[in-house]
Amino acid sequence: MFNLRSLDLNLLTVFEAIYEVGTVSSAADRLALSQSATSHALSRLREVCKDELFVRARLGLSPTPVAQAMYPAIKQALEALRISLVEASGFDPDRSQRRFRISIPHPMGPFYALALRTAAAAVAPSIVLTFDTVSRPVGLEDNIRDGTVDMAIDWLPVTLDPFVNRKLFDDQVVLLARSDHPSAHLGLTIEDLRKAEFVTLHRRREIGLAPQALEDVSNLITHDAVRVSELLEIPTVVASTDLLGIFLSSMGPLMKRRLGLQVLPIPLELPPMPIYMIWHETRRQDTAHRWLRELVVQELAALPKVDATEMPIGTLLMR
Repeated sequence: MFNLRSLDLNLLTVFEAIYEVGTVSSAADRLALSQSATSHALSRLREVCKDELFVRARLGLSPTPVAQAMYPAIKQALEALRISLVEASGFDPDRSQRRFRISIPHPMGPFYALALRTAAAAVAPSIVLTFDTVSRPVGLEDNIRDGTVDMAIDWLPVTLDPFVNRKLFDDQVVLLARSDHPSAHLGLTIEDLRKAEFVTLHRRREIGLAPQALEDVSNLITHDAVRVSELLEIPTVVASTDLLGIFLSSMGPLMKRRLGLQVLPIPLELPPMPIYMIWHETRRQDTAHRWLRELVVQELAALPKVDATEMPIGTLLMR
């Protein structure tokens, strides 16, 4: 392990400048240093790295493979340090250049991402939000812990200490059917569901990843005509067939508006599916992270949702 105590961290800013502008003289101008001081700094960094780092080329200095490998990590570290020092005196979303990465395994992930990007751009034009919507990515807890991911939005809380799980809302399981489905009618019963044909999700190999409500409804299905890999595939199949589909009430308004589908209550008492915002306790006092959490709460609360608990059993929701 390299001992950073032996390294003058100012050398890294010299490395960054030379890499980006391509000459010692231009780097010196950028850093407000003399050319000799900049050359001396480069010589010291070459000794530390045991590599030339930059070699003369026709149009200036060309980085060696070692320098090319070093640059992304050094650039990222220096940018993070600059941002942290600027925001140490107070976070201003209008001027901040922070970058946040959000994991949203919930099926609404792509749509939540679009809403959050739009909301952030309106009040914080230089803040960058990036999103990962893969279903329960491997190593999610480790990525939140080490800061690679700032937060997650999912129905599976992280029960490890010291993670924080804040409930955003309760999702619910509903049925989808195309608008002119021949057997989607008033008085739909459990027996009707047992006879109906469905498009369903493949069972996940990971134990315990499906909410109990989804498991309870899945146990009613005896005819799964088509199995798909992702929940978002279900409404597309439902829209063009007589198959029914299990879906989430949070996505009901979108499916009705985009695909003209019916949202049906399930004649079964089901547990709610809490949706959590998950982050690590070490981010609690970070004012920028607090701003991000407030943005998520505000925007997700504003998105329209179907409340299946208020839908009378056997009645189509036709708002």
